[in-house]
Amino acid sequence: MDDRDRAHLEALVLHAQVAIRYARDRGRGWWKSPETVDAVLMRITQVGEQARRVPAPVLAMVADVDWPGVKEIRSKIVHDYRTIDLLVIRGVVARQLPDLVVAVQRGLGEQE
Repeated sequence: MDDRDRAHLEALVLHAQVAIRYARDRGRGWWKSPETVDAVLMRITQVGEQARRVPAPVLAMVADVDWPGVKEIRSKIVHDYRTIDLLVIRGVVARQLPDLVVAVQRGLGEQE
């Protein structure tokens, strides 16, 4: 993993953490706020964008992450915004993003 790959993965973690924080700060009904949904979706998009910039062999070094799924959600948000299922996004924010953060941070720590 070179410095550029590390920077993309660190940015990915930051965007995921911010998406989680936006939802947490807005409270249990965060998905009812169009502004919060937009902000969370933008950060999830950036998570996918950062993942797209990291070569597959480097991503494979980070265990237990569905990298194709991470990249696909970015495409879904960007290209098919009107059909986004907020129930799915709520699950991503509540379960998948926290797990992604932990996995990537672990992967970054093991690469030092």
